[in-house]
Amino acid sequence: MMTRAHYILKELGTQLQNLREGMPVPGRILIVDEEGEDYGQVLASILPGCRITVVACPTMAKRHFLSSLTDLVVLNHSPGVSCLELLPAFKICHPSVPVVVVTGCGSEDLAIEAFRHGAIDYFHKPFDFRDLELTLRAILEFRRKRKDQESSQPVGGIQKALLFIEANFHASLRLDKVARQVGMSVSCFERHLKKQKGMTFVAYVNNLRVARARELLKVTSAPMLEIALSCGFGNQSHFNRVFKKVTGCTPGDCRKKNFFRG
Repeated sequence: MMTRAHYILKELGTQLQNLREGMPVPGRILIVDEEGEDYGQVLASILPGCRITVVACPTMAKRHFLSSLTDLVVLNHSPGVSCLELLPAFKICHPSVPVVVVTGCGSEDLAIEAFRHGAIDYFHKPFDFRDLELTLRAILEFRRKRKDQESSQPVGGIQKALLFIEANFHASLRLDKVARQVGMSVSCFERHLKKQKGMTFVAYVNNLRVARARELLKVTSAPMLEIALSCGFGNQSHFNRVFKKVTGCTPGDCRKKNFFRG
C-alpha cells in the first residue's frame, strides 16, 4: 500500500533526481521525540537548508507548534506518549502542516489510526536515514511548490484580505493594517467584509479565534491562558468575555461539556 508521501514522490516526477542529489530544500522541521537529539543532528547535516527544532516534552511541543512557524513535524510514538494524543491537536491547529510519525513500538493498527488522524507518512525505528531524508525533502518541496502555485493565482482584494486574516488571526490584527495589506481603504474594506461575511472586522476575527479555541479545548488539556494567547487574545479575561459572547458559555464550561461527552 502506498502512503500519501509516496504519492507526493510520484507527483514530483522529474524532481526526484534533484532530491536524491541532496539539493538544499528550505524548511522548518519540528521533531517531537525524547530521542530526537540523536537523529536531529544527523538530519541537520544532510538537510542543510532546514532549521530543525527538537522538543521532548509534549506540552512544550504544543506551545512551540502554536507559537512558531513550522513546515513539517516528525512526531514520535512511544508507550508513554501516544502520537494519537498530539496528532489531532496539531492537525486542528494547522491542518496544512504535514506530520510524519516515527515509532519503535508501532503496529499496523497504529499506522492505520495515524493516517486516519492526518499523518502523511509512517516510519518504524530504526529507520533508514536516506529513506527519511528523501521523504522529508519530497514533502517540503511539494509544500513549497503548492505555495508558489497558490500565490501565483490572481486573488481579489477582499479574498486576499480574508486569506490574510485566516492566516494571522492568532497574531495582533488591526483593521487599518489589514486594509493596507490588500490595498483598500478602511471604509471600502469594512463595506466589502460586511457584505461578504455579514459581520464587522472585530466580530469576524473574534469568531475565528473562538472557533480555534473551541477545537483546542476539545483535544488538549492546555491551560486556559495558553489557549487564549495562542488564539490571539491578549489576556484570559478578554478571552473569557469574548468566548461567552460568541458561544453563550465560558471556556471552562465548554471544556467540561466536551469532557463528559467524551
